[in-house]
Amino acid sequence: MTIKEQAYRTHAFLQARGVTSLKRSHVHELLAAAVSYPTHAAFQHDATWCDVPFSLTGIDPDPGAIRIRCRELGLSADEGERVVEGLPLLLHDAGYAPVRFEALIAAVEGHQDDPDWHEWVWIHVVEPTHGASGLNFEHQRLLLGSLEAAAQRGVPAAHLAIAKLLESEAMLFGDEEERVRRQVKREGMWTSPFVSFVDIESNGLRMEEKHRHHLLAAARGGDIRALMETAERYGDPAVLERAPSDEMDPMSMVEIAGEHGDGEKVRYWLTVAAQEGHIGAMRELILDHDEPNGKAWVWMHLSRLLQRDLSQDRYEAINEDGTPYDDDAGGPAYVGGDEGIDLNPLSSGADAVARQTAEQLFARINAQSDRI
Repeated sequence: MTIKEQAYRTHAFLQARGVTSLKRSHVHELLAAAVSYPTHAAFQHDATWCDVPFSLTGIDPDPGAIRIRCRELGLSADEGERVVEGLPLLLHDAGYAPVRFEALIAAVEGHQDDPDWHEWVWIHVVEPTHGASGLNFEHQRLLLGSLEAAAQRGVPAAHLAIAKLLESEAMLFGDEEERVRRQVKREGMWTSPFVSFVDIESNGLRMEEKHRHHLLAAARGGDIRALMETAERYGDPAVLERAPSDEMDPMSMVEIAGEHGDGEKVRYWLTVAAQEGHIGAMRELILDHDEPNGKAWVWMHLSRLLQRDLSQDRYEAINEDGTPYDDDAGGPAYVGGDEGIDLNPLSSGADAVARQTAEQLFARINAQSDRI
């Protein structure tokens, strides 16, 4: 059954219950309202339908939203109540499940603490979609087609959801990833042509190409997660042009800015990381970026509050590859770690200001930890 067929069946079902003035074009509006969206357009921007029975999701249709939409569509109060009573019955008995693009992304990434995580999406959508021989097209043809349609309408989250669904298969094409990285470094930008699910069903070798197209499209649509990933995978510098955001990992941004020789942004993101308690960022600012002595003492005092005093030597035994040395395994040991930093002293007044600033940052770090 397609979405069009579901709408046709819903229209026939409601007409049989006496809702005779309902236009078929309005059925999609009622289906969207049943799952708490104010309009069908809002639903299409955020979610789609998938080949999972509605009854398996634990979602309860929203009678209040259905009633309001019936009124907005011009149905009489009597017909509206018939829709409110009948539509949930149809959905539970024979309806498709609505799935948010963000829920698909969360399920693929396995982030069970994400508010968008829903176990049914993993169990009934994501896991069965990946068979032993690759992507199982038969399992979710409705979903894949609907995702592609949403992506073609320019919805960044739909592009990212497709990229995430293809990610495990696309990871098999590392050589192609390196080729694109070289192209980006050489030309400063990159493009990737559209490849349909029909194309990759007939030629699985194009899987990575489709993944890349949708990841790039999500990034160009402004999705920060996609921008970060295209930067890490392909050296794409586009994220450096975006305004700073909480979605950007500071140390990842340091690495990206460093790769593209943007010293100003390296320093900016090191400072953000240091303010969040990253000891390595504090050390790098002091030793490699000529941090003014007053600011360097802020980091020194903050490191002490965090029980990671930068003035103390921290050495440890490591293996040749830098991993911690294991006495049980034996073999040659090497010395790793950091030498303590020795700063020029501040005047008592300047030191008091540095301590106060460090204490304020420490309080902010603790408050953030409590929220998490």
